[in-house]
Amino acid sequence: MLSACLWGGGALSLVLLHCLFSPAAGEALYGRDICLKIVDQYVVTAGALGCLCTGFIFAWKSSWGFFRFKWIITKWVINIGFILFGFAFYMPWLDHMSKLSGNTGILAQQTPEYLRSQLFNEISAFAVFGCLLFLVWVSVFKPWGKTNLHR
Repeated sequence: MLSACLWGGGALSLVLLHCLFSPAAGEALYGRDICLKIVDQYVVTAGALGCLCTGFIFAWKSSWGFFRFKWIITKWVINIGFILFGFAFYMPWLDHMSKLSGNTGILAQQTPEYLRSQLFNEISAFAVFGCLLFLVWVSVFKPWGKTNLHR
């Protein structure tokens, strides 16, 4: 539960930082970008990796198994997919944004590189939060049955 709360709360925090905070000065822009980076690196990443580890333990030690149910496979695919996406794309976008806003201040918002990274970051933040809500729904309702891979 702690890992899921970290991941979900961190993802919601990223969405809220994008929606509710429009910096008007260079220092504020840089501060927001650093906050996004810190929340992602320490809260969201810890929660996602924690969910992956606890999911592995539950699958290993319980009768649910790793691939016995389609809803569990869905959770594996989404969890691993978002971890890989985060390391490959999301974190580099955040790094790029914070470097640009740290170097050029508010003028960063006039560069195509910053605007592209910010747009991809915002879309990704909403997508991650939406998928986490979907994962909660899957966990509660377990909508799909067994696979042909069970013993």
